[in-house]
Amino acid sequence: MKDIITIRAAALALGVMAVMAAPAAAEEWRDHAAPFDFLFGNHIDTHQQTKLRSDGGLSGALFVYFTGEIDSASGLPVARHPRGAMHGEECGFDVDCVAGWKLRARPGQAKFLFHSGVNGDDHPVWLVGRTAIPQPGGFSHFHWITEAGTEALMDGAEIPPACDVAMAGDLEGTVVDGTLTLDDGAATYSWDQQSVHVGGGAENVTCPGWFLELKAVDSFAFQHGGETIPVHPGADNATHLNLLSNYALVPGIDGQGAGGH
Repeated sequence: MKDIITIRAAALALGVMAVMAAPAAAEEWRDHAAPFDFLFGNHIDTHQQTKLRSDGGLSGALFVYFTGEIDSASGLPVARHPRGAMHGEECGFDVDCVAGWKLRARPGQAKFLFHSGVNGDDHPVWLVGRTAIPQPGGFSHFHWITEAGTEALMDGAEIPPACDVAMAGDLEGTVVDGTLTLDDGAATYSWDQQSVHVGGGAENVTCPGWFLELKAVDSFAFQHGGETIPVHPGADNATHLNLLSNYALVPGIDGQGAGGH
């Protein structure tokens, strides 16, 4: 009987040790402690926690905090990405962060188009060929990296200076309001009292980064870029969608009917 008790006690001790040695979960905010210590080197690091896998991809989570408000349209609690210490929204200090999405990511490149638009300041929009989007999966979001990020397997891609910025708004050049006339040689286009992007930033520059696939952990109303989007557990190709595979200059397009407005 004594031997049996001893064996059981040893087994229990091993079980406790196993629990103590369990790997950290991506769903817990650990302030980029290993193994979830990959850094993009820009503002997404205030709300991402990922690790570099042996296959060259990333896995981890995107984090949100709950504002205490309820979205009147969906009845869901409102959540936002924390913007960091400078805004009084630092995970683990100012706000309690929880994983809003599990993610996996693959490296790639995309051409920057713009940041501000009809929804206000939103996720930067990127131009990418369809064959460059990782498959299989639901990779709907691209995010750039900077020199301050973790050196990773980016196939030796250099980071152009225009891409080496900390904030999404810093990618964008000059935006003017008023009437702008464009003559492309075939026709003349005129924008009257519009916000027009005239470049000077990373516009038309190809930046290295990561394509993200997101799966929501729970139900909430995600507030971002002038919109509040209901989120439910499972694959999410809506909240962070920022890819274009083709575009053209079309006079007169506005935000009516876009994004549920």
